[in-house]
Parts: sequence; C-alpha cells; structure tokens
Amino acid sequence: MRKKGKILIALLAVVLPAAAVGVGLFGTNTTGLAPEGMRGELAQDIVARWSPYVERNYGAMGAGWSERMEGTLQTADLGNLELAASAGSFEQMNAALLGGAGASAAVAAQGQPNLQPTALGSSGSDLVFTPLSPCRIVDTRVVGGPILADGERSFKGYTASDFTSQGGAPSNCGIPTNAASLQVKITSVYPGGNGYFTAYPFNEAKPLASSLNYTNGFIMSNESSITLCRPACTSQFNVYSYAQSELVIDVTGYFMEPEATALDCTVAQASGSLALLSGLQTKTIACPAGYTVTGGGCGGVLGIAISNSEPNVVGGQPVGWKCDLVGSLLSVLGYQINATCCRVPGR
Repeated sequence: MRKKGKILIALLAVVLPAAAVGVGLFGTNTTGLAPEGMRGELAQDIVARWSPYVERNYGAMGAGWSERMEGTLQTADLGNLELAASAGSFEQMNAALLGGAGASAAVAAQGQPNLQPTALGSSGSDLVFTPLSPCRIVDTRVVGGPILADGERSFKGYTASDFTSQGGAPSNCGIPTNAASLQVKITSVYPGGNGYFTAYPFNEAKPLASSLNYTNGFIMSNESSITLCRPACTSQFNVYSYAQSELVIDVTGYFMEPEATALDCTVAQASGSLALLSGLQTKTIACPAGYTVTGGGCGGVLGIAISNSEPNVVGGQPVGWKCDLVGSLLSVLGYQINATCCRVPGR
C-alpha cells in the first residue's frame, strides 16, 4: 500500500504543478489554508488512512480502490481535499471530496463538546389531566352530617379501597395514589344561610378564596379543582364552610405527573438504481403520516458517492430523509435510503 501511495504522489506531482491553482470539478469550497504543493501529501494521507477500511469492509469488491480514486484526488478542490484528509468517517471523507453541503460543518463538529439539551417542563407543575366518569367521593348527607357554620372537615382525595367512610362510592373511583390534584363538582345542599365553601390542601393554611358561593335554602354547584396533600398525609384536603351546609363532591378527573413512555419508532426504506449520469441525483424517502424523522442514512454498492445526507425538510417540517448521490457513467448502480421516524405515543 505504501508503494501505491508513492506512485500516486509522483503522478499528482506531474499532473499538477506546484504553482497551479486547484479548481475542483465537484465544488469550490477552497479554504485557502493549504498550498497547492500539499495536494500530494493530502492525497497520500487519504489513501493510506482509508485503504485498509475499504479492504476490510468491502473485501474483493474494494480491490483497486486507491487507483480508482486517483482521478477524484487529482481534480478535487484543494479546500475539499483538505477537509477530506481531516474527516472523521469514510462517509464524511467522500462528502468532503465532492464538496457536499454540510461537509465542512460535519468535519468542524469533530471534537466539539457534547452539549446536553435543556430539560423541558417541570414534573411539579406540568401535570397531565386524566378524565374520569363522574364518581362521588364525599356526601355528608350519608356520613358525617352537615359541616357546621365557620367549621371545616378533612377528607381523603385518594384511597386504595373506597370512599364509603365519607359517604362516597364503594370504589376508589379510579384515582391513583398520590394524585396531585382533583377536578371536581362541589355542591352545597340546602345551606342554613348565604356563604361559601373553600377546599384546600390538608397541610396548608386556608386561602382567602372560595370554591363555591351558595345561597340560603338552595342546591348550588360549581366546577373546581382541589390540590391534594401528598405523600403520606392522613387526609388530602379540607373543606371550610361559612354557613352550615351539607356537602357533596363528585370527581370528574385528576392531575398527575407525566409518565415517561418510549418513542414509537419505525424505519422507512427505499431502494433503486441511479441513472447513468455524472451529476448529483437526489433521492428521498418520506416518513409515515404522524411521524417525524429523527435520523437516516444513504448507502449503495461500491462506486456510489454520497455528496449529502440530511433530513428532508418541507414547509419547515422534517418529513423524511434526503440523499444527494453521484452514480457512474459506466454502469447502473443500486442505492438504498432509510429514515428513522418516531412519534410520541399517547399516555
């Protein structure tokens, strides 16, 4: 392999004089950092570095790869050649030689710190609501009697068994242990005067707010939410009544921290043959409806050059994967594109 490299350097030195200005056939990303006289050294580095990779991964099909690369190395833009020599992967090296979009960014990104994304939302405040069929958790007409004027009573907001001890349903109403908050319909039944109910967490002071304003002698209801005391509280909430009144509470849903669920992912694939053209040919694969592309790739038989591999963005949305490929003038070459497409499943 070293002998081939020396032959290649000699060939390049003859074909391209040291004072020549390199204008690539495949791009013009000249950096101006490397003199033309370094072309042979850069070419040797590329051949020496990637020949073992080609032989290891392509076996007999990769035989003669360094010789077939001579034309590309002779005519590649010098800036692209410099990028290719410092590429971190075989795919990046090919993209850099062809001047593909994003080649400079891909190489420049090597060695950059691994940035961690900022966490979105808060597990304490960004709660998920789960609706329930209306279910009674409190009825003082059944157990306990009316709450006295200027009095309060403590209640459970969730239970492992049932709510019969406070006049409610013989079940737990589907409320999970340690629910953060309840959505309820709170009702006053024939209060002894005008007034209001205030429902609040068991472990907090009564706020200066009302959950329901009622009128003497009427049945009145209101939708409200009750934050619960948790965990390990003897009760979850209190209800204060300004006047004496019976109290009925029906739960219609609860709030809880979101549950982490695995992404629902699928891989979309497409394959075909490139036309006998020397220019770039763009091939795409779309994600199924409702999915967003999270990754992808391009490949094919030996001889296909990958100029660019990136998400296919339509209307500002990543809808699939796109590959810019270079085929052959001599034979039809097969290619394959894949896109990893994911969506967040419902809770």
